[in-house]
Amino acid sequence: MAKTVSDKSAKSSKAPATAGKAPAPAPAKQSSGLKNPLSRSGSSAKTTTAPRGAVSAKPAGRIRTFLREVRIEMSKVTWPPRKELITATGVVIVAVIIAAVYIGLLDFIWQIVVRAVGLA
Repeated sequence: MAKTVSDKSAKSSKAPATAGKAPAPAPAKQSSGLKNPLSRSGSSAKTTTAPRGAVSAKPAGRIRTFLREVRIEMSKVTWPPRKELITATGVVIVAVIIAAVYIGLLDFIWQIVVRAVGLA
């Protein structure tokens, strides 16, 4: 199906075919029947409380919320057995000592090189 245009100036125009027409209205939002508890609109006389996990505007409320969430998250942690914890701690301490000795030796060597060249 080809469109025919009777106006010759319209043929040379590069305007889209929908020029001059009003845009189609946006589809209406369908309500799910549930009210947003944070919405201020509506005729609800009942006051709503903030949902669980919402941050309070008061500093004490924010601290209390933070500490409650920390306690909840810490209860989810799987703690290693004592023997495994001691072994892992020992491995970390040995790795830190090895890295410190390595960096200390490199620093000492570069210090000697810089003094020998006379840059310092």
